[in-house]
Amino acid sequence: MKGSVRKRLLLGTGIGVALALAVSGVLVFVLVERALIDQFDDGLEARARALSILVEQDGDKIEFDDISRETAPGEYFELYAGESLLRSKSLGDGHLRAVDGSVTVGGASARQRALSFTPRVESDEGAVMQANATMVYARSTAELDATVARLRNILIGVGAGALVLALGLLAWIARRGLRPVDDLAADIAAIRETGKRIDEDRPKELVVIAQRLNELLARLDRAFARERALTAEVAHELRTPLAGLRATIELALDRERAPERYREALSQSLAITTQTERMVESMLSLAKLDAGMVPVAAQWVELDVIVREVLASHAARISERELAVATNLTAVTAHTDPAKLASVLHNLVDNAISYSEARGSITVDVEPHTIRITNTGCTLDDTTHVFERFWRGDAARTAGTHAGLGLSIAKTLVELLGGSITARVADHRFIATIVLPGTSETSISRTAR
Repeated sequence: MKGSVRKRLLLGTGIGVALALAVSGVLVFVLVERALIDQFDDGLEARARALSILVEQDGDKIEFDDISRETAPGEYFELYAGESLLRSKSLGDGHLRAVDGSVTVGGASARQRALSFTPRVESDEGAVMQANATMVYARSTAELDATVARLRNILIGVGAGALVLALGLLAWIARRGLRPVDDLAADIAAIRETGKRIDEDRPKELVVIAQRLNELLARLDRAFARERALTAEVAHELRTPLAGLRATIELALDRERAPERYREALSQSLAITTQTERMVESMLSLAKLDAGMVPVAAQWVELDVIVREVLASHAARISERELAVATNLTAVTAHTDPAKLASVLHNLVDNAISYSEARGSITVDVEPHTIRITNTGCTLDDTTHVFERFWRGDAARTAGTHAGLGLSIAKTLVELLGGSITARVADHRFIATIVLPGTSETSISRTAR
């Protein structure tokens, strides 16, 4: 969502305050208006009661000589006793109905109150039947309407002023409240070099953001460090084969030579080019793995079958180096990507063949959850760095066709498959152990030599 957080905050809060003020104002207006109307009606009843006191019954007659037909402007009354007996001159030819509430008298708004009563008896002639009478009194609501209108205007004015004041206060509060966010943005903008971190001494709402940003900066620093190291390592690794290729070509062109010498130089150049090509392909594979561009196509596979196929593909090199191979292959199935697992095993077996001593031995064990590849003749004392790219730890690893990427690729692929790989040295034996999830034993162990 685009736009300023401050503006959205002010807009949302302003709408909320406006609604609260409007609801409160309407509620106050309704309550006060009701109270004014009730008070007005109480006055009508009191006036009707006062007029009813002046009505007397003398025998069968009702006398009302003391009631003046003259009323103040906007006042009206009418007396009923079965029929209309008396009404104020202000009514003219009109009549007041014996009901309570709002009415229109002479085209003007008014309220009226009808009071039923029994007239006082002023007679010396024994008992008489008292009559029932009704006094209807009405008064114009012009003054009441004016008061209500003033109340409405006051509430609108006060509400508008309160809204403006609230928006001003909210703007000031929002500016002060969001200042830590502006400070955080300024600190982020000030980062110009690796290794710098954001101060986490901030309001608790921003501490988590600062921590996540510092974690991101740490990951970026590590990525930049890997990039710089990779650049240096690639330059170093490519320099050696390129220098050898150049030296071979320069030597071949130094003077006229026999055809077989040129053929020998071309063969050396081809070998160097092939080695360099394998290294570049390995680097590309690692780059794709790092970028998450390699999908996993998991399926149920038999680990012992994959191990046998991998060993069979390396049979020529194993025979060439006169290595003894022992296998202890439990029939285990796993839900994994067979192609990527085979690539891991190819790298580990190739590593074991390359760094075993002549006429040494290689042992491959497959157990539930675990594949273990062991080779003799290891001269390493520490395996801490064996999975690092371009790392070589002994004399055998400083020459030959290996670029120091096989174990790195194997580790990355195993982690992509959800497993783990470790390496250790025991009795001059290099032991690489793969642990895979989702495996199960399907039959008894089978041992082959």
